[in-house]
Amino acid sequence: MSTPFDPFQESVAWVADTGFFIACGRQQNNKYAALERFAAQNDLTFVIPQSVYAELGGAPDRSTPGQTPINSALDAGWVRVAAEPDYANSTVSRVMDDIRSYIARSSNRVEDQIEKADTALGAVAATLLESGDARYVCVVTTDTDAGEGTVAALAANGFEDRIQFRDGFELIDEITQPGCR
Repeated sequence: MSTPFDPFQESVAWVADTGFFIACGRQQNNKYAALERFAAQNDLTFVIPQSVYAELGGAPDRSTPGQTPINSALDAGWVRVAAEPDYANSTVSRVMDDIRSYIARSSNRVEDQIEKADTALGAVAATLLESGDARYVCVVTTDTDAGEGTVAALAANGFEDRIQFRDGFELIDEITQPGCR
């Protein structure tokens, strides 16, 4: 059983997935504006895996001319792209394998059909925790299986009590309410 930690303390990295940003929409959307305000008010930067950036970077024609929402967030400094994880690192590869297995079991899918972006959340979190770049990680995803799998995999690999999952849809609802943190 994991002990909760305050996700707003200094030593917490927030790792986010594609679905979370897609659910916020374009820059003109009130959810996107609320997310940007939330990051600024809490002095936090969302870290995204490179595979998430690649997924989010492909829609410039539906965004502000010449600028995708994710690039605007990167330019503003409230999102950053993580370095490519070291897949030769045994902890990173174990975490990714454990997440893939968890998602396959919980969603009745074949492991080979699990998206790399889902396991990349865990790879980035493991890298941040193992390197000491973060004491804790809060994973934000709209995919419950990926979120719970990431927590289970990291806990099983020595990071129990240092990882938590926030449902991206719930966080968006929370931050779009008046008086949010």
